[in-house]
Amino acid sequence: MRAGRCGALAGAVLMAATCAGAQTSALKSIMREKLSHSQQLLDAVVTSRWAPLEEHALALKKVTERPAWMVLQSSEYARDTTRFVRALDDLLDAARRKDLEQTPTAYNALTLSCVQCHRHVARMRLAGAVAARP
Repeated sequence: MRAGRCGALAGAVLMAATCAGAQTSALKSIMREKLSHSQQLLDAVVTSRWAPLEEHALALKKVTERPAWMVLQSSEYARDTTRFVRALDDLLDAARRKDLEQTPTAYNALTLSCVQCHRHVARMRLAGAVAARP
């Protein structure tokens, strides 16, 4: 019985990994771009460089407008995107005010929105892999 559970779990993990690997090249490119802008944002937040902070935050907003961004058609993913854009708006607002207190807080909220969305996508992929199991 225990070996059967382990085998089923291993199969689910393998299927989830297969689904994760099925990411389109367009989405992979967008996620790499998002990561690059996020890293540049962190640098700008830490060094209080307001112009690059605004530049990269605006670039990230544009990324969310691309068709490949909408990888999932679910209400939870739409909420994740709304949360991400709202966090970007808060970051832009703090940067435009040159607010040394709120800028890192807004950046943290932005990062948290990314983590929450990535967890959601992972759960969706795992659920799809488990549902596909015979």
